[in-house]
Parts: sequence; C-alpha cells; structure tokens
Amino acid sequence: MARSQFIFALVLLASVTGLEAAVTRIEVQRREPIAGPGFGNTGAYERIVGRFFGELDPAHPLNKDIVDIQLAPRNALGRVEYSADLDLLKPVDMTKGNGALLYDVNNRGNKRAISEYNDGPSTNNLLKAEDLGNGFLMRHGFSVLWSGWIEDVGPANGAMRIQLPSVPGLEQNVWDELLPNVRNSEIFALSFKASSTDKSRAQLTMRTRNNETARLVAASDWEFINDRSIRLLPAGTPFPIGVLYQFVYPSANPSVAGIGFAATRDLVSFLRHETSEKNPLAGGIKRALGHGTSQSGRYLRDFTYRGFNEDEAGRKVFDAINPHIATARLFLNQRFAQPGRMITIGYGFLSFPDTSFPFAYQDETDPFSGKTEGILSRCRARNNCPKVMHTTTGIEYWQSGQSLVTTDPQGRRDARLPEEVRMYHFAGTQHIMGATMPAGVCALPPNPVDPRPLMRALLLSLDRWVREGTPPPPSMYPKLVDKSLVTGKQWRFPALPGVQTPVQPAGRPRFDYGPDFDKGIFSRTPPEPMKGAYPVFVPQVDADGNETSGLRVPEQAAATATSMGWGVRSAASGTQGELCYLDGSYVPFLRSAAQRKDFNDPRPSLDERYKTPENYAAKVKTHADALVRGGYLLEEDAQSIAKKAARMRW
Repeated sequence: MARSQFIFALVLLASVTGLEAAVTRIEVQRREPIAGPGFGNTGAYERIVGRFFGELDPAHPLNKDIVDIQLAPRNALGRVEYSADLDLLKPVDMTKGNGALLYDVNNRGNKRAISEYNDGPSTNNLLKAEDLGNGFLMRHGFSVLWSGWIEDVGPANGAMRIQLPSVPGLEQNVWDELLPNVRNSEIFALSFKASSTDKSRAQLTMRTRNNETARLVAASDWEFINDRSIRLLPAGTPFPIGVLYQFVYPSANPSVAGIGFAATRDLVSFLRHETSEKNPLAGGIKRALGHGTSQSGRYLRDFTYRGFNEDEAGRKVFDAINPHIATARLFLNQRFAQPGRMITIGYGFLSFPDTSFPFAYQDETDPFSGKTEGILSRCRARNNCPKVMHTTTGIEYWQSGQSLVTTDPQGRRDARLPEEVRMYHFAGTQHIMGATMPAGVCALPPNPVDPRPLMRALLLSLDRWVREGTPPPPSMYPKLVDKSLVTGKQWRFPALPGVQTPVQPAGRPRFDYGPDFDKGIFSRTPPEPMKGAYPVFVPQVDADGNETSGLRVPEQAAATATSMGWGVRSAASGTQGELCYLDGSYVPFLRSAAQRKDFNDPRPSLDERYKTPENYAAKVKTHADALVRGGYLLEEDAQSIAKKAARMRW
C-alpha cells in the first residue's frame, strides 16, 4: 500500500565517532508501489522518495581536498553538514533483483537512465509502469538510484537537489556567459547573487565569434534589475540572438559545492554496506555501477579523478562507471562553482575550467605544464579504480575534444587504453535524442539515429564484467593509425546541395585562472587566454558523409541518409556557420537516380543502393545479427530493428 505524506526518520548511525562520519539519517517521505503488472521474473517494483543527511570530517584525508570545507560552519562534533534528495526504484522482493545498484547521476537535477535505457519518457515523476518505458532495467533486476548533488537547480518538475553550507564573508569577482537563441531574451539571469549592484564594480562585454576580442558594453547601455539579473537599456531591448555576452561582477558567501562528490560517495557506500533494516537495500546489493550522461558523465570522470571512488572506510564505491557523451570533467570542486555550465564548445561557453588537463584515462604528459597524470591516476595508486565503459557520439568529437581521451595531448599517436577501460563511439549520432536548440537556430534538422539499443547491450556487458569477470566486446572508436581519426583539414565531406559544413572542430584552448587554480580558487576573472592549444581530431567520413569507424546501429550501416554528429547555425541564428551546440544533422538519400540528378546530389539513391525495400530490410537484419554475435546488440533489439526495417517503403 502506498504511504504518501508519511515522513519518518531512520537514525542510521547512532553515534558518529572517529574519522568516519558519512550518512547520519534518511527521512523517507513516500514509499509506494509502481502501479502495473510487474516486470518479468523480477516482479513488482517500489519507489522510495526522501532525503538523506550527512556530515563530513574536514580533516579526513578523503575530504580535505574539498575546496573551502575547512572554512565551512561545523556542528558540535566538528563536522560539516549537508542534506540531499533521494529517489530509489527497487524490486519489492530484493532476492529477485540482480544484485546491482545502478546509480544514475542526475543531469541538472533530472533523471536520465529511464529515457536512455528504457526508451521511457523524460520525466522525474516515476509513478506507474508506463513511466518506466519498456521496463528494460527492471526486467533485468537493477535497483536504480538518484540523489541530489548539484545546488544550482530549481525545485520545479521534481528536480533532485542538495543543500550545502556556505562560507560567510568570502567575496570575489565571478563571471557568467549568455548566448541568446531566441529573439525575445530581455533578461540575463545571474548564476550568483551580486554582492553589489554598483555598476562600477561590474563589466559587460560582447562578441560574435569565439576568437574575437570582446567589446565592452558601455555602462549606460545596461543595468541591474536586481541582484540576480541585468538587462540592456532602454528597458525592453532584447539581447540580440547569437551574440555572446560575458558579465563579470562581485559575489559573496560561496557554497562548498565539492561536497556534491562526497554526498554521492557516502550514500552509495551506505546502501552497499549497511546490513541492518535501516538500509532499504540491505543484503540485496553486491555491486554498484555509475551512469552519467553529458554533464553527469563529466561528474563521474571528475569524481574518479579526484579520489572519491573510495569511502572513508577505504572501500571502493563504484565497481564500474559509464561516462556517456562526456569528455571533460566538471566545474564543481571550485570556489563559486558552476557545475551546470556547458564546457568550452565551438561557439559560446569559452572559458570555463572543466576542460583542463588531464583528458585521458591513462597517464599522459601535459606538453605545457610537464605534469603527468590521467583520470585514473589516483585510484590506481589506491587500487580502487572502477571499470570504465566510455560511450560517445560525433558531437563530442566536434564540440568537446573527445579525441584527447584516446590520443596523447599533442595528437601524435593513439593512446593505449588501460585494461579496465573500454571505448565505444556511436557513429553518426548526436549528443542526445531530440533537438537541443530552438527551431530554426540550426541550419538542418537534428539527427534521429538512435544509439540506445547499443547502450542496453553494453550496460549488461559492463555488469557481467564486474559480476563474472567476462570482458566486454572490443572497443570501437576512430584512430590516428588507420586514418579514421583526422584533422579538420583532412576531413573529406562530400559537397551536398544546401549543406554548409563546419569550418573546423571546436578547439581546446588554454586559460590562466590565476596562481591558486590548483586549489580551486580563481583570481583572474574573466580568465586570460594563454598561448598554445591541444590539438583535436574528428572521425573521417565516406563518400556519403557517414563516419567510417565506431559502432553503427543497423539502420545506419544500411544507410538511408547521411547522419552527422555535427550541426551548424543558420543565417537566422545570427552566427551562420558556427557549430550548433549539441545538435547533429540529417540529410536523407533521395528515392531515385532521376531525383538525385535533379538536385545534383552525389550520393546514390535508395533505388540504386537497395533495388527494393526487401533488399534493404535484409541488409539491416544481416548487420543486426552481426552486432548480436559481437555482443554489441541484444537479440530483442535486433528483432525490433529488423521488424521496423521490414516496414520501410520509399
């Protein structure tokens, strides 16, 4: 029976002694069944919603590197307190589960695993079986956990949040960026509360290209509306679409944002190891997997890099992680952190610090600083590295420097991946399913190619790797050695009518944030550009414009279109030709040879390629069967894809 509005506290640790603090209590606000017939052999699921409370010893070796934790207010025990939201889906009968906890790092407060693995709706309110899509995760017995780690999200739509302590009395300049993509943007909302609205202490600049010198906007042409927003003057003047604004202003009392790493560490550890009835998963969890998409995938990379995959008792937190569409790290463990920011890309968000060295999992040497390290350096020294399954799309190569994850920092050679790392590039796909930009901003329609069938098979492979030691299928990604990974100048895209191609992929520039950057403190705001940049590469394409390397879903291997992992902005966007955020592009093949000749399209038509729809469907099935044999696709998805192809007509 559902028990809503019923709040009770479980005291998880009667006393907090020594160096181990961690989770102190959970308040369960709702415990309710998922309405529906159940999920195969796993049976019924239930949802537990609540809040957990924790405290940290600032002197503990695993906490001392959290920026500003030494300055945060403490309780009577000398600990720093926090609390965060909790949402858990679990089998009612844990003995029917598979023993795995899948921790889905929320993306800006939002749940992603159900839409990505279950083909479910993008919703935070999981109330009934239909909200869980095709039930994939449940049919396979996973317990799925979300919790708050990011503070700068609103409470709307059930977003997962964390409450953090702040450091009173600290004040410094911070910076924000705004890139309007609609024509009626009149308000520039600030990430932080301005500690002063004196315009002489602030500065607004603008530019229309990343490589332009920023131009100062006169103080008479803008004003503070209040301490959380500004606008152009006269009032009612919109910020022009496609123009990039940067605003520097003073703020005070920063939150200790890096606690967001420790909160996840301690919650997952508690649910794994606490054996009493205080733990709703007690005795049912044998291993923990972490999944994160985009921002939250960067969270997992930084979580691992900074040593949080070890709890205060010295135990491993995640046995395996899947950073999905994530190439950088995170702007989180810094003073005045902005973890919700996008990383440096082709246009906009130029100077935020989450794209700093190191990029690769293995140790590499930075040609600029001489420092040698990798994402896994610290956990390797402590013998607590997770197994890593890194999945990516074309967008990450074009916009986010994905090539630096698999090459040395000078782009001279392919890196040798560590034995605990697998790398899978989903060829010809975009960042997420669906458009990320308003209609008309990108020049072409977004790319609809769906990589989620591949993700499902790979998740089960990742779990088997942990559970049984069975290695996943071989990595599949572009490489320098076979020229499937190339520079922008070496990239050979066909001349398609009406298609403007990118000038170059987004680079990896360097910035000087001041002498205390390694301590998480910025003294140069905005940061200053530095000489030298890291080289980036992109996947090579064939005569159709489709990528030649990585994993192709069957419908793409038997292509009916050119599906691109990049998009460019339209003339209406104000910055025509610049890379268009996270959207790919899609240009279908024409039906007949006559049509393509009329349009001067160099790509063979559907008739020329396949003769008949039946031949097309047969080719799709052949490729699907090959992916199943290779371990990259599940039989149930292969059958679904083959049935869809059999319905194809032109």
